[in-house]
Amino acid sequence: MSEMQNNFNEAQANALPPIAVRSIRNKTALSLQEPDRVPFMPSMNNFYAMHYGVTIKDSMTDARTLIEPLRRYCEDYDPDWVWNPVPFPIKPMETIGHKQARWPGSYWNLPDDTPYQYVDKCYLTEDDWEDYFKDPSYYLLTRVLPEKYEALSGLRMISPYSMCNQAILAYMPFGLPPVQEALKALIKTGEEVMEFMQGGIELTMSVIQNGYPVYGGAPTMIPFDYFADCIRGLMELCMDLVTDPDAVDEAIQKVGDIIIPAGIQTAKMSNCEDLFLPLHCGVDNFMSVENYEKHYWPCLKRTIEAAVAADLTPIVFCEGRYNTRLDCITDVPKGKVLYVFEEVDLKEAKRIVGPYAAIGGGMNTHTLMNGTPERVEKEVRETLEYMAPGGGYFMCNSIALDQVSPENMHAWRDAVEKYGYYK
Repeated sequence: MSEMQNNFNEAQANALPPIAVRSIRNKTALSLQEPDRVPFMPSMNNFYAMHYGVTIKDSMTDARTLIEPLRRYCEDYDPDWVWNPVPFPIKPMETIGHKQARWPGSYWNLPDDTPYQYVDKCYLTEDDWEDYFKDPSYYLLTRVLPEKYEALSGLRMISPYSMCNQAILAYMPFGLPPVQEALKALIKTGEEVMEFMQGGIELTMSVIQNGYPVYGGAPTMIPFDYFADCIRGLMELCMDLVTDPDAVDEAIQKVGDIIIPAGIQTAKMSNCEDLFLPLHCGVDNFMSVENYEKHYWPCLKRTIEAAVAADLTPIVFCEGRYNTRLDCITDVPKGKVLYVFEEVDLKEAKRIVGPYAAIGGGMNTHTLMNGTPERVEKEVRETLEYMAPGGGYFMCNSIALDQVSPENMHAWRDAVEKYGYYK
């Protein structure tokens, strides 16, 4: 039993507000010590809406529709850390003509409970690398944004360099209808995002006021994933690791110079204590161990270290299989990072990663969705037997949930309560 646990006795817990009790439990586990109990940290996607009778479309139209579902969710399942419940907003995506995503409703003619889906697309072809490196910002402004968003096609006509000229005549493009329409769309989109986020703030504050800490309020992509998803395309960039790895490294470095400080600034401005880093390009079957260590890990490590230096806790969600990455990802500030795994040998993760970083995982989402309550309890008990000792462990599910029966959710929560206390 740790010193922190010794100091966290029942009398003191009863004297603290509930959110403080949960926060102490989480922070103790993050610091690789044993709290009073293993923290219960479900990863949710559209569960808050679908479990409580709100359509995904309605939740993406007005975040306030999730205030009552979140109250009921916390009351029903009493999590120690609540995934940030604010979804992507439909209205501004429709205004700007977002072509790289799909969402429910009439715009794409999809049912009201269709989950949001990102669409992989390449905005930088083999012939474009020279133009991109010459001036990345200009390339993004005049090539990527007009391709990604239908309403921004007029941005192709803008030249910031001409605008800095002595001659005011360079501003002539702003008199052209396509440019004016693009600027109007940007302003309207910004206003609609602001309006939606006001509801999102109210939603998040309602969870906190009910006594539950929130995580994931500032999701940030690491440079490799950002460049793959938003500019080059995932499959193209993975092939570039073989055909032109130096170009990949240069691009990732330039992107990191911008997005890492921006992500940290957003987290700070949002009063977040964590920086959520969802990973998906670095899985075992996407690249070799050598390529991971040489091209992927450096920008992930750079992001983690920047977050820790800013007094933020990096919560790193490792999507897909991660068995061959474990040795590499231990090179982080000790007791400052949480890795949440979708698919990994947890015993090996505890042995290799556990001395350096906290670990989340262990509840198979497939079991939650398709198993019996008895099977759920058995899986929790067996996982806790080897993951709980020594601390530094969070009980999480493997893939974010959309739907699961109340019986299995209660079985999961009750099993953590039954088997998760430290003696």
